[in-house]
Amino acid sequence: MRAILTLIVLGVLSVPAGLCGAEKVVALATLTNFVPFCFNREKAVDISGEMIPPGSDSLQLQGYSWDVVRESYHAMGYTIRLYVVPWERAVHYLKTGKVAAIFPANRTKVRQRDFIFSERVVDEMRMVIYLPFDSIFHWDGLDSMNGLRVAAVRGWSYGEQWENNRRIKKERTDSILQSFILLDKTRLSGVVGYEAAYDFALKLADISHRYRKVGPFEVISEYLMGSKGSPESDLAIMAFDRGQERLSAAGTVLDIAEKWR
Repeated sequence: MRAILTLIVLGVLSVPAGLCGAEKVVALATLTNFVPFCFNREKAVDISGEMIPPGSDSLQLQGYSWDVVRESYHAMGYTIRLYVVPWERAVHYLKTGKVAAIFPANRTKVRQRDFIFSERVVDEMRMVIYLPFDSIFHWDGLDSMNGLRVAAVRGWSYGEQWENNRRIKKERTDSILQSFILLDKTRLSGVVGYEAAYDFALKLADISHRYRKVGPFEVISEYLMGSKGSPESDLAIMAFDRGQERLSAAGTVLDIAEKWR
């Protein structure tokens, strides 16, 4: 049945939509300010629906996750139509069919009700808690934060353990740095974060020395995420999986990791 569906979808999507010839195009959305995974280039050009054919790169986006996704689709001969937007808008684009998939997304039970995920990984990261450097708080796992106020960026997922905890007072913020501004004002006890991304953001802002980390409380993988019941999402994820498998076999994924280390 899956093979039949694949042939049907391939036939439908091989018909050009506003493009010449039988060019294969996949529409994707992602966020920015997620260093070093997805973030703006210096002097980035804001292009909605930027077209990125094989062999070329985005004029606005860079990062480890973007390199893995871009190279995987290009290996399969796809041109990418890219939307770089806040995460909640990316999810809206996916739900309304404007894009076939979004990334990077971690797979949770809540998300699996409405979305499907790639088999191949886009990136992996450790979940940690940031505290003021002079904090005397004794860390004994995530539950030791119960009853305390901890910042989390609105719309982001921090893994199953974080989502399942109902006793931490979760303060929603609009960005990584806003979370730390609130922590500095002593309105919070801590900040939950993706270690590599948050470390990089603190380093760029030259404020790493103000905080210390505890954990990790979970190590998660992130994937490409599509809509359940969408043929476009099915094909987009299938193409990514095949392309990423090719990259891994060729050693390209290791090269990308070394580039952003």
